[in-house]
Amino acid sequence: MTRKHKVSAKAVDTRILAIYALDQLIDYIRTIDPDLKPDEATFLAAITLHSLPELFRENASLVDRFREAGAEIKCKRRNI
Repeated sequence: MTRKHKVSAKAVDTRILAIYALDQLIDYIRTIDPDLKPDEATFLAAITLHSLPELFRENASLVDRFREAGAEIKCKRRNI
């Protein structure tokens, strides 16, 4: 499969940041249950990510915090 557009350096950097955050989540899951193998902790991290939309639907204050953070990011973008 070929890409129709070039991925910006900023997009690559943010993907790297997301991978780092995922690694931290996996490490944290292993602190909860140290007997989990790395692949098992990764699977639980995937389940966690998959369940986030439901968590958002059930927690309006969490959605509000994300909206505020998004607004701050957009504001900074406009001021650059």
